[in-house]
Amino acid sequence: MRLFHRVNFFQYTVLGFAVAAGLIWFAVFKVEAAGGLLRVHFFDVGQGDAIFVEAENGNQVLIDGGPNGSVLAKLGEVMPFWDKSIDIVILTHPHADHLDGLIEVLKRYDIDMVLETGVSHSIPEYEEWRRLLKEKNVKVVVAKAGQKVQLSDSVFLDILAPFGNFEGVSPKNVHDSMIVSKLVNGSASLLLMGDAEKQIEYRLLFSGADMDADILKAGHHGSKTSTSEEFLRVVSPEVAVISAGRKNRYGHPHQEVIDRLESFGIKIFRTDIYGDVVFVSDGLTFQEMP
Repeated sequence: MRLFHRVNFFQYTVLGFAVAAGLIWFAVFKVEAAGGLLRVHFFDVGQGDAIFVEAENGNQVLIDGGPNGSVLAKLGEVMPFWDKSIDIVILTHPHADHLDGLIEVLKRYDIDMVLETGVSHSIPEYEEWRRLLKEKNVKVVVAKAGQKVQLSDSVFLDILAPFGNFEGVSPKNVHDSMIVSKLVNGSASLLLMGDAEKQIEYRLLFSGADMDADILKAGHHGSKTSTSEEFLRVVSPEVAVISAGRKNRYGHPHQEVIDRLESFGIKIFRTDIYGDVVFVSDGLTFQEMP
């Protein structure tokens, strides 16, 4: 009987090493399959925002989480089953269509760092978010314009807004505290506007920041409160992505915004029509993935 137990122990040990080796090679193949490319996924999560960024070295950022737990299935499609950690989560502002999915992510994933504004906003979901951050002892960094988040040697996020410290502040419009960022990979760039409205667009234009970008994630789901003509002239994107839910009650994206984008010759990708929208970048350009 002892020999039987020893043989089984040996077999399980070998099996354990085999599984571990398999996971290691799976990770290696995953990195090689990425081909040294930056990948940006605009998830179709209905009426909300959820953007997943994976640098060529495997570092991951999730920007907003949409209005519900559907972001979990989306992450499961693009992350290996054994990967239950995300390097950085960014909450652009605490409205439910950006926040609620992140609560579910925080419950199920290990998050190294959260970047948010710390703005005061009294809704139950935000209170739950705060409680979980404290319970899981997640590092929280308060976002301000001028910060740079380095994801790899060539990939970084430039934080362009908010322009002041909103920690503990209760603005009349929470959108005024919006985190706006520019994702840069070599000479390729992507501008992420969150729900920023025209007031922030104008401040960005006069801030001295480099606003030119290949791709624009249009502000506020294509609402007519955003994506002004003056702003488009300076950003001069080739592509615009609009994240909106099918037949949403707000009428997003607004036809006025669609017409304006088309008048500039900008190609439009809408999650309510195309579903998930994915781009890859080699540091020179962005290419849309089928």
